[in-house]
Amino acid sequence: MHQILVHFFWDPVGFADERGRRLRDQLGLLIELQKMELEAGKLSAKEKDLPARMKSLEEEFTALCGAVEADREQLEALRRCRREKDSQLKAGQESLKRTRERLFEVKNNKEYQSMLKEIEAFEAKNGKIEDEIIALLDEMERAEAVVKAKDDELETQRLDFEAEKSKLALALDALAGELAECHRSSERIKKEIPPEILRKYQQIKGVGRGVAVVSVWKEICDGCHMSIPPQQYNELQKSNGLMTCPNCNRIIYWKARNE
Repeated sequence: MHQILVHFFWDPVGFADERGRRLRDQLGLLIELQKMELEAGKLSAKEKDLPARMKSLEEEFTALCGAVEADREQLEALRRCRREKDSQLKAGQESLKRTRERLFEVKNNKEYQSMLKEIEAFEAKNGKIEDEIIALLDEMERAEAVVKAKDDELETQRLDFEAEKSKLALALDALAGELAECHRSSERIKKEIPPEILRKYQQIKGVGRGVAVVSVWKEICDGCHMSIPPQQYNELQKSNGLMTCPNCNRIIYWKARNE
């Protein structure tokens, strides 16, 4: 019984198989960790992009509100001008009325002729104001039509803005949840990887633009797209160890393209 146990623990073939299995498992964990971290990077980028998109939407809506407000102010300015012209016309008509009443009080032809000229001046001035009021009415009508159209457009844009804003807020919340789950998964995986291998992975990732583990097919490394030696490629297909690319130093593994 003792001999059987010794043979079991020291069988080099069995030990190599077990070691190979552990290394394959560790490689699988590294691949999964990298997948989680790359996904977290994409989610983080989206998480940063969404507030920018929301800010852009708010700026566009604010600009539209400003444009509509400017049209309203222009319309209000026309209305104020109309009220001023109405007051001027009313005052001119009162002056014309008083002047006409005084016409019956003149005592000589000279005063009469002077009064007629004064009446004529008032009539001309009032006529000019009336023409200006008519022009203002036309301009106000056009301005009111513009404001009405802009108000309708603003309401449509407001509904679209609120809907898109709610959609982006929901997407942001969903991304935050997905990102948190990626981080939790990454931490769980890290605990299963031996510290020395994890350190190696993180060092390579630091200089490999975030990618530490890449596949190799037909002697070409997917990380640097350069050839690895044929002998290393053959060993990679049957190796139970962790190997690195001689060109980019990333951890490499063999993977057929049909897998």
